[in-house]
Amino acid sequence: MTALALAGELRSYKLPNGAKLVINRREDTEAVALHVWFKVGSIYEDYQQKGMAHFLEHMLFNGSEKYPYGQIDYIVEGLGGNLNAGTSKEYTFYHITIARPYWKQALEVLYQLTQKPLLLEEMVEKEKPIVIEELRRGKDNPTTVLWEEFEKLFYKVSPYRHPIIGYEETIRNFTREMLLEFYRNFYQPRNMFIVIVGNVEPEEVREEVLKTFGKEEGKQVPKVQILPEPEQLENRTKTIKDPRVEKTYWLVGWRAPAIGTKEYYALVVLDQILGNGRTSLFYRELREKGLVYSVSTGDFGRPKDNLFFVYATLDQEKLPQVKEKTFELMRSLREKLTHEEVQKAKERLINSEAFALERVERDAYYIGYSLTVVGMLDYYKYFENNIRSVRKEDVIRVLENYLLNKPYSEIVMVPQK
Repeated sequence: MTALALAGELRSYKLPNGAKLVINRREDTEAVALHVWFKVGSIYEDYQQKGMAHFLEHMLFNGSEKYPYGQIDYIVEGLGGNLNAGTSKEYTFYHITIARPYWKQALEVLYQLTQKPLLLEEMVEKEKPIVIEELRRGKDNPTTVLWEEFEKLFYKVSPYRHPIIGYEETIRNFTREMLLEFYRNFYQPRNMFIVIVGNVEPEEVREEVLKTFGKEEGKQVPKVQILPEPEQLENRTKTIKDPRVEKTYWLVGWRAPAIGTKEYYALVVLDQILGNGRTSLFYRELREKGLVYSVSTGDFGRPKDNLFFVYATLDQEKLPQVKEKTFELMRSLREKLTHEEVQKAKERLINSEAFALERVERDAYYIGYSLTVVGMLDYYKYFENNIRSVRKEDVIRVLENYLLNKPYSEIVMVPQK
């Protein structure tokens, strides 16, 4: 993604069973990050499976063929490492960061965790109330409700409209057979990306991976039809009253270029200019002038049906003024944006990425995300070059083609007196 990443020794392999392995050898660190990514998340589920990708992530920590329940955490922590996992709408990944001498033990743990889980019936039943409680805790958080309602408003057809955690009714109906079918379809070599970053010998790593993940049989991955979101033709607005909030939350979003496309890099620069950090336009004109308590912008980094948003907290009576000012500031960029501002935004982006990638776990994450979500390692390898190539005209074009005078979706959460 940056020059710092490219300074490493990047090797890519395709294993005989179809799994992809990427190693970034870095001599500047004694830590090793090991990631295993699967191209499956909540958008790959049918309605009866809603929440299954996330539920399965929980289940994999309930014991494997080699390690009984609880032992995996004990082993990794005993070696001074850190083990975690995450499920999104597009992917699920499992990762360990550990000191260099112990990377082989960590690889064996990840192999057992992801390829040899027991998925016992009693553990399925044990996990259901835990995940349902997690879902309910989410509902107790007003900002979780805000973002879920926003995606339901924005997406009318696309599976992105469903929450990652699923629904209480679907989780209660999960069976071991359903989980096994989902697991066998997606947790297999042809749907797998293994990423290892650190001061390791690539050929030695490859041999160890062949002895573990390389032994598994690669099968055809089921084709899941992910319905595209139709064009939005008019603005959508929804107001939610919530007694738990004291301030008003405003969230507005537009359709945006997909991650990895040429236009996307211009969108990233625009995001930096509009709402990223204290030097951004919105921070200076809205936050510093007392119109909002906080303001930020961003996009979801999605390979299809991506969206760009503006998010602010403010006093309810100021919302009309803030909305008008936000749209006016975006319109003003057409005439006021300078080449110097674009250049500064690009430098901030590149520097922040370089800083993030100093940590091996972030480096491995960006490689895994590029392979699994964007679908090409080039996103990681040439991010800096693509950002540097963005011109002022590209930023203005994305602004005009996607945001100015385009239909938006808007959620307002206000205090219920």
